[in-house]
Amino acid sequence: MNDVLRALIVDDEFEIREGLRKRIPWHDYGVEEIYAADDGDSALELALSLRPDLIVTDIKMSRMSGLEFLDSLSRTADHCWKAVVISGYDDFELVKQAMKLGAIDYILKPINTDELGRIVGKAAELIARDKRERHNQSQMLSQMQLAEPKLREELLREIIEREYDPYRESRILHRLQTLKLEWMTQQPLLLMIVEADDLKAIENRRTFVNEKELVLFGIANVVNHTIAEEFSHPYAVFSDSASRCVAVFSCRQPSQGQTVRSLAQTCLRRINQYVKVQASIGVNPAPKELAHVHDLFLEAGELLEMKAVYGGNRIFAEHGCDFGGDRVELSLAETGEVLDLVRYGSDEDIAASLGGFVDMVQSWGVYQLKDIQQHIFKWLMELFRKAAAAGWSERGWERNPIFIWEYLEQFDHLESLQGAVQQYLLDMAADFRRQAASPSQIVLQAEKIIGKRYSDNLSLQVVADEVHVTPVWLSKLFKKEKKMTFLEYLTEVRVQQAKEMLGDVKFKIYQISYEVGYKDPVHFTKLFKKHVGCTPKEFRRQRGIADD
Repeated sequence: MNDVLRALIVDDEFEIREGLRKRIPWHDYGVEEIYAADDGDSALELALSLRPDLIVTDIKMSRMSGLEFLDSLSRTADHCWKAVVISGYDDFELVKQAMKLGAIDYILKPINTDELGRIVGKAAELIARDKRERHNQSQMLSQMQLAEPKLREELLREIIEREYDPYRESRILHRLQTLKLEWMTQQPLLLMIVEADDLKAIENRRTFVNEKELVLFGIANVVNHTIAEEFSHPYAVFSDSASRCVAVFSCRQPSQGQTVRSLAQTCLRRINQYVKVQASIGVNPAPKELAHVHDLFLEAGELLEMKAVYGGNRIFAEHGCDFGGDRVELSLAETGEVLDLVRYGSDEDIAASLGGFVDMVQSWGVYQLKDIQQHIFKWLMELFRKAAAAGWSERGWERNPIFIWEYLEQFDHLESLQGAVQQYLLDMAADFRRQAASPSQIVLQAEKIIGKRYSDNLSLQVVADEVHVTPVWLSKLFKKEKKMTFLEYLTEVRVQQAKEMLGDVKFKIYQISYEVGYKDPVHFTKLFKKHVGCTPKEFRRQRGIADD
């Protein structure tokens, strides 16, 4: 804080200006810079430029009067100042007007320098006090601004993690308004939770210092930037007590639910691309009011629990649905997934999936034609190697790779290059169809595994590994062949087995829960009721079986 003061003397009489400048001990009052003006016009110009702390001005002057000067300054200046006016004995009405304009005191002519010194000293004390107060207020505001994100996070965490309490409502509403979150009280809300997959493994591998914290920061950063770019309505992003990234969205229209799910897909894709980790996202299927935001949080958390069964790196949007099914979409960048597309997809599937070809090329970040052709060549060669390992008999690419490079060089834009790639995939698909197992055989093998091991901690990934396809394609094949998702089929098998075991009184319900693959009996009871229409205990009673 600068304690040096600046003064401006305004009087149209030279002798009075110079007398005030030289005879008042300005330095004793902390005034280090003294300026002078001979009328209100020039004083106003100087005041706006130099921003003086103290102004000593005559009321009556030949051109612009002191009153007019102070009036103009009060309307145009953007800094704080104090004024002392010089008047005659018959100017008391003018003095009152000056006081209304901000003058703190006045002195009569002829000027008594001792009296003026006392007034200047009092003014200097007031100016110094005001500066201290403004400095303290600025510091408090700065501290509040620094603390606001933490206060917002603490409040939001409290709201989502604690059950609604009507006795706390007025206090919560006041805090929301103070922290500029009052929009949460004005429309329904949606919520999503983003969590890194295998976070403990990331923490334990210790590739570099603070890797876990950097991953969590990276995920939150991606989520924040994505929502800021794509969502035009109010939202808040923060961390819950489990270090998961939580986003709460205003939802004025039903269509915004689909917008949020699309945002989740974009977030997941960017987390994979930029943070280089896999993640899972739970998104509520339906909006709720603020009083039920805790329920939204619990629902999203329950959806995320499904990744233990269905595998991670996907969107979980609704119980009993696809749970993100194909993770987000088939990724052309993952040549393993492209290989399964070729082995088990139709020609139409291949053509449709190549709609993402341009996005894949753009994600490489290269813009010269030769660089693009080189990346496509490397991508094809990696795909060909995996295809050969899977039983593809064609070996021309291996004997003469330069032929493929020269073929790609014929095309000078993405559309024609995409057509060339598509033809390679269609030819490869035709070869596989002559020799590979049918999609039905793959699903049949998966069914057998589920039938034998439904009590294990099965996931889509585990079964996909067993039948030698990617999770993306096992999910697609299940929907195509069985008209249901992998999880729906697994749940159906488990519930059917549970119904059979409930007919035997020797099994307690918690034992049945474990036996059919659910380690949490409460979750088992909820799931059983959802699929059967009654709880396991009610199911037994309906069949005349007494339960303990």
